[in-house]
Amino acid sequence: MSDPFHLVTQYHEAMPIRIREYLNHRGIVDAVIDVHLLGWNGERITIPIFDHEGRFACFKLSRDPEVRTGPKMLTSAGGKAELYGWERLRVKPPRIVVCEGEFDRLVLESHGIAAITSTGGAGVFKTEWARALQEVPEVFICFDNDEAGRNGAGRVADMVPHARIVQLPEEVGLSGDVTDYFVKLGGTIDEFEQLMEAAVRPPMRSTAIRAENEKYGTAVYAKEGLSQEIARLKAQVRLEKIVGAGTVLRSIGKTLVGLCPFHDDHTPSFVIYPLAQTFHCFGCPAHGDVIDYIRRTEKLTFAEALSRLDEIARLR
Repeated sequence: MSDPFHLVTQYHEAMPIRIREYLNHRGIVDAVIDVHLLGWNGERITIPIFDHEGRFACFKLSRDPEVRTGPKMLTSAGGKAELYGWERLRVKPPRIVVCEGEFDRLVLESHGIAAITSTGGAGVFKTEWARALQEVPEVFICFDNDEAGRNGAGRVADMVPHARIVQLPEEVGLSGDVTDYFVKLGGTIDEFEQLMEAAVRPPMRSTAIRAENEKYGTAVYAKEGLSQEIARLKAQVRLEKIVGAGTVLRSIGKTLVGLCPFHDDHTPSFVIYPLAQTFHCFGCPAHGDVIDYIRRTEKLTFAEALSRLDEIARLR
C-alpha cells in the first residue's frame, strides 16, 4: 500500500448515502463518520486504524448491511490487533471508556464520551495499552453482556487496577452492547453517566491469573479442556475462509493455491490442504494451521490467537 492515507480518503469520499444512513441508524453521527474517516471500498465499510504514533496500521472491514452471509468484521491483510483510539490517549483525557468493538466506540464518541477499543475483540488487550491507561484518572470498562464480554472486562480490570466496570441494564438482553443501549433502548447520555457513577471495581482474580494476563496481555485458557476447545474452534473456522478473505485462491486438485502473504511472492507458492486444514509455503518457512495463520497475520501470541479465533467463530 504505497499511500495508505490517500486510500483512506478515497474510501471516505466513496461512501454511498445508504451506508451513511445505516451508520446514522446505528447511532453514529455524521461528524464522527467524517472525523474518523469511515469509508467504503465497494464491498465493505472501512474503518481506518492508526497506531500509537499516528501511522496507518490497517482497516477493519465491516460487512455490507445488505449482505447476510460472511464474517461481520474482517481485518485487512497484514493487520494485527491494535488499540483503536490512540488519539484519545495522547491528549491525556480525565476519563475514558474501554468498550468492545469499533462501532460501540464510535457510538460513545457520538455521545461525546471518549472511548477506545481493541481491534482484536474481547479476548485481546495488550499490556502496553494497559500501561497507557495508568495515566488516565478515571477508566471505565463497558463490554458486551455475554460471557466473553464479562471475561474480557474482568481481565482488563485486572490489568488496570483503578478501572471500574459499567453494568449495562438487563433490558439490553443477552449479548447486548453499548449500541443496543443507546439505539434499541433509547438510552441518554445522562443515563449513561449515571451508569458510570454506579460502576464498581470487580472482585480481584487470583494472583496467578493476573501474572499470566500481564505476561501475555490476553485471556488465559484453563489447561483443562484446552485441547477440546482448540479442536472445536478449528472445526468451526475453516482455514481457507480466513485466508481467502485477503488472498485470491484457486483450486489445483485437492489443494488451494495463492500468493503467500508472508513474503514478497510473485509466483503462487502458498498451498492450503483443506482436508488437513493446514497450509505450507514453498517460498518461505511459513506453515501450520488456522491458529498459526492468525498468529502470523495479526502478530498475536498463542492465547491471543485463540481468543481471536473464538471471536471469529461467534460471528459466523
